[in-house]
Amino acid sequence: MTSPVGTSRRDMLIGTASLGLAAALPGTLRAAPYDGAAWRRYAERFLLPEGRIVDTGNKGISHSEGQGYGMLLAVAGGDRAAFDRLWGWTQRVLMVRGDGLVAWRWTPEGGVADRNNASDGDMLIAWALLRAAETWQAEAYRTAAVAIVKALASGLLVEQAGLTVLLPGRDGFRKGDTLVLNPSYWIFPAIRAFAALPGGERWGKLSDSGLVLLSKARFGGFQLPPDWMTLDASGTVGIAEGFKKQYGYDAVRVPLYLALDGYRDPYYFQPFATLATKYGGKAVPATVSLPGGTTTQVAASVGMLAVYRLACHLAGAGGDAVAVPPLAPDEDYYSTTLAHLSALAAQSLGIAP
Repeated sequence: MTSPVGTSRRDMLIGTASLGLAAALPGTLRAAPYDGAAWRRYAERFLLPEGRIVDTGNKGISHSEGQGYGMLLAVAGGDRAAFDRLWGWTQRVLMVRGDGLVAWRWTPEGGVADRNNASDGDMLIAWALLRAAETWQAEAYRTAAVAIVKALASGLLVEQAGLTVLLPGRDGFRKGDTLVLNPSYWIFPAIRAFAALPGGERWGKLSDSGLVLLSKARFGGFQLPPDWMTLDASGTVGIAEGFKKQYGYDAVRVPLYLALDGYRDPYYFQPFATLATKYGGKAVPATVSLPGGTTTQVAASVGMLAVYRLACHLAGAGGDAVAVPPLAPDEDYYSTTLAHLSALAAQSLGIAP
């Protein structure tokens, strides 16, 4: 999630794919049961009684991404009461823009601190609502989801160089005839669910464009996508100015979302597996500068390692290629969320924990 001026949440602190089990239903997480006890532990750490998820690694703020992740995990954990608290807070506090989209950032000190939307947060919330509608047979959730999907399609899906792409937010991501994009905003299982809705054809095109862009956005020795990239009118992909020129906390979600949608083609997972195995599956750097390849001294979190373990499985490097320690009692929101979503993806793909 990023403001129009390019300050990311973390910066504020410090081939044709074959579909696996996860794609049996649009946007499904149901191929294997999620551990309800795991959800309860997550909720105890990060869900406040009023219904907001706290980003413990970022000064206790809340944001649309966190609400969406929380809602997804609540559905997977079978906790409708928690889901309703999360959705209720999101509606009351973050849906203040008037265009059907969600303000992305809220602070305990000042409330809504950035009214721009973050498209991934909107997508996660809408996808969670569709999942809730299926799980609990509640049409109101589906109606709410469709409204968000329509708002996204009308304002954030745009055409560039023959591709249908997703702007990261309504404001701040057009630089003349060049667009600034975020590869990790292609949440493939959510896009699949939206494409299955009436009139969802453009979402199917968005999914196709995501695969095209991932084939182009390969930089440096590891051939990694950047956290933020550009797409110009000729179709050339570059590394965005005004952001840290790196692969890191955002783009680590690319293989996670592919896995959640059931992709198994090693082509998409090999760059991430190559990075992880270069360091023996331990002390993998959290970021890699692009295109230069300089690595940070900060090690990848437990949640990031869980994503790398998943990528190594799917790239054919084996399950023991990455050592993933248990989540620490004080593991932060983002790392813990990545770990939970990685577990869901592994279950749905039939990968042993």
